[in-house]
Amino acid sequence: MKLNLIKHVVAELAEQIGGSRVSKIHQPAPEVLLFKLWNGKDTLRLLLSAEAHKCRLHLTDRTWPNPHIPPRFCQLLRARISRISTVSVINDDRIVQFECIGKHGDCCLLLEMIGNRSNLILVDDRGIIIDVLKRIPGTENHRAMLPGEKYIFPQQQNSTIACDQQLLLNDVSENSWNGYVEKLYSGDEHAENKGAFCRQLQQTISRQIKKLQKRLLGIEKDLQNQKNADNERQIGELLLANLHIIKPGMNSIELQNYYSQTPEFIVVDLDPLLKPQQNAEKYFNKYKKARRGQEHSQRRLQETQTELEWLDQLDYSLMDNVKNADMEEIADELRQAGLLKEKNRLHSKRTLQPSRPHEATSPSGFKIIWGRNNRQNDAVSTKLLKKGDFWFHVHQIPGAHVVLRATQGESPLDEDLLYAAAIAGGYSKARDDAKVEVMQADAKSVHKPKGARAGLVNVSKYKTLLVKPLRFD
Repeated sequence: MKLNLIKHVVAELAEQIGGSRVSKIHQPAPEVLLFKLWNGKDTLRLLLSAEAHKCRLHLTDRTWPNPHIPPRFCQLLRARISRISTVSVINDDRIVQFECIGKHGDCCLLLEMIGNRSNLILVDDRGIIIDVLKRIPGTENHRAMLPGEKYIFPQQQNSTIACDQQLLLNDVSENSWNGYVEKLYSGDEHAENKGAFCRQLQQTISRQIKKLQKRLLGIEKDLQNQKNADNERQIGELLLANLHIIKPGMNSIELQNYYSQTPEFIVVDLDPLLKPQQNAEKYFNKYKKARRGQEHSQRRLQETQTELEWLDQLDYSLMDNVKNADMEEIADELRQAGLLKEKNRLHSKRTLQPSRPHEATSPSGFKIIWGRNNRQNDAVSTKLLKKGDFWFHVHQIPGAHVVLRATQGESPLDEDLLYAAAIAGGYSKARDDAKVEVMQADAKSVHKPKGARAGLVNVSKYKTLLVKPLRFD
């Protein structure tokens, strides 16, 4: 913040929060503090930020989420500050002082808004630092910012006021400098928070995809080894057919393999400690074990492939112009699956309305509906899809579930079906391809397996259309 703007904001704060009682103090971000104040008339929220490129102070109407456990500096302020007496700009510099009262005596909270070295410092009535938000050891060029040190004001920077007062006054909404500052920073902060959250979700999905791909290789290796199950059964049957020539104590025996297309002899290993019948049973047991393992591996293979399909769809949804509501729904899916584990997860009530599928009209006037994330796709395919409707999805590629609603008594033309298929191609991972293969199915051919994740369906019968992808955004 520029000095001129700080002075305007502090002048407003002096009138509104002077003598106010502190009811709560939170630290919603590492370098952001939020004070909830009562001035005798209204409840106010004061935000103090020591972030390098966003250092500021202003009243805010936003409700900020808060961690389960308050950080060190936040706990200290709760213990030391119960009322704010005055607020003022110090040394005609970008330093704001809050004179405070607490049960441990008077103190001052100083907000230094000086770029990379912005900080919050709590000082006692003797000018000794009680603690700071960001502890900094002293060097030849910089002051020590540590508990127990004498507080020294930073060297005043020779900077001119870069803001034109009249220009700012024209931009202030409702004659509030605090409202102006909040609006000034809210856009960048929203974009930054959205980008960071999106990256966190992408990293979570990417890690799980790599984990499942590694698991898939292991399952395929197991299946390759288990393909020899029938060989074990055949050897067991050969031993049973030749029990009369097997002598106790034999280590091996040569037998004719009548399962082969051409007559051949094979050598079968035997356990000399077992009876002939027991050697045959040993091979049958190996066969049964291998078959059980094969069934288990096949089941794991199908489950892993299904989960990869689900994750691929989530990954595509995050890349496809994701909106806030879509991102929150994706995060909820990951949380419910136990994949998104957030440390000190913030207490926050959901304020976003559930996202809704998108709609368009075909050339002949039929309604077309499609989803942009797994939950929307699930609603499209399980709730909105009715008898007589047509369902579309790109073949074997993540993308939207698309439904063309057939009006009773009227049948869509080929151009309507191709139009809906083109939308399915446009809202898929193949949207940049010149042509894309799209599945078309009747409503009766589409069903969701019991217990399947959102957005996963089985299609029993379909035909494919080759279309050019179509998008509206």
